[in-house]
Amino acid sequence: MEARKSSSARGWLVTLVGMLAAVAIAINMFKVPPTMGLLMADLGIGPALGGWLMTVPTVTGLVLALPSGGLTDKFGPKKVGLFAILSAAVGSLIGSFAPNIELLLFSRFVEGLSFALIGVAVPAIIALWFSPEKSGAPMAIWSGWVPIGMLAIFTGANLFIAADDPGTWANVWWLSTALLVAAAVLYLVFVKAPEGYAAEDAPKISLVEGMKSPSTWLLAVVFAMFAFIMYAVSTFAPTYCMEELGYSLEDSNLYSSLITVGMILGVVLMTPVLNKVVRLKSRIWLLVASMVLTALIAVLAFNVPPSATVAVMIITGIVLQLVPAVIWPIAPSAAVAPVYIGTTFGVIALGRSIGGFGNASIGTLIETSGWGAAVMLLVGIGVVGVAACLALLKFLKEPAGAAAPAGAPTEPAEAEAAGRSAR
Repeated sequence: MEARKSSSARGWLVTLVGMLAAVAIAINMFKVPPTMGLLMADLGIGPALGGWLMTVPTVTGLVLALPSGGLTDKFGPKKVGLFAILSAAVGSLIGSFAPNIELLLFSRFVEGLSFALIGVAVPAIIALWFSPEKSGAPMAIWSGWVPIGMLAIFTGANLFIAADDPGTWANVWWLSTALLVAAAVLYLVFVKAPEGYAAEDAPKISLVEGMKSPSTWLLAVVFAMFAFIMYAVSTFAPTYCMEELGYSLEDSNLYSSLITVGMILGVVLMTPVLNKVVRLKSRIWLLVASMVLTALIAVLAFNVPPSATVAVMIITGIVLQLVPAVIWPIAPSAAVAPVYIGTTFGVIALGRSIGGFGNASIGTLIETSGWGAAVMLLVGIGVVGVAACLALLKFLKEPAGAAAPAGAPTEPAEAEAAGRSAR
């Protein structure tokens, strides 16, 4: 019992440090929006070119989504995670000295390596420390790394910049670099696989073999449909507030930022829920319900009564955090074998990246056909996501021996198999 308590405590420490590292990377990723005005003034660029500062790392993440899973399976989540943090730090350091947009874009390409890799490495190492039925709370907490990072940089950037001094955008780059270096040190010292799990050399990993699970691809479809809706709602919420509700630009951005606050509340609410809902089938039904609410939230978010703007934005954020909170603890059960958990996470990350490219079609639809047409499309996307969730009930079954803690295997064969995935 004491050993099990110790293992659990260590697992939570690993989760916390991995989470902090991921938040530092999210801060680094989203440091552009709050400094965009300064960047444009200092570098002499317009909004179109400035927009590429967010697009470049997104494209890098899309390209790396699948390889990130294979790399995690082959080299282990610790090495891949550490590389992710260091690549972000190097990119941020280069950007701090950038005298022009060309070098800054290159630095953002380097930083883009980190976002995809950390999004696979951290949940993979959490999966080593917690069995599927015990992974609900840590995975739910992990799912909040992006909104926490966004909220931190959106609210904290003003402390380091001055509106009348365009060059102060570099202060935020230096801040991000310092946070990433600190995160790298913590990750190196505290993040490791459970004892004995790194005893065996990694087996030969086949990316194709790891992608043979239908459940893995169904989860990727769910995440793609969710991400399509999430990015559309969060991206166009300020525009809706200005055009349809008549708010100023400043007020529209303020109200829309409440979505991020709601997402963090969603993490807080889902953590105890997933700690109680431990059976795989029950979690799948929870995912179905979460996807239904996600489909409906587009209707609410783009039909806001002015008097209820604050409440609707917070509720929208809570709902938009449900699917990620549920999908991560389900994901390890979809892997074809324990050594391919990283690949499963990589495929799901690919779905998230693909869904993120839906903004262009939504923007065009709003411009040509109005908000009602956009809502209809988003609801249709949600229906596809619900169908994929229901299909999981057929393909994804409760794993044998689910009650055995992942951090304390009782059979040598189990420890050996898990050890290979920890390398």
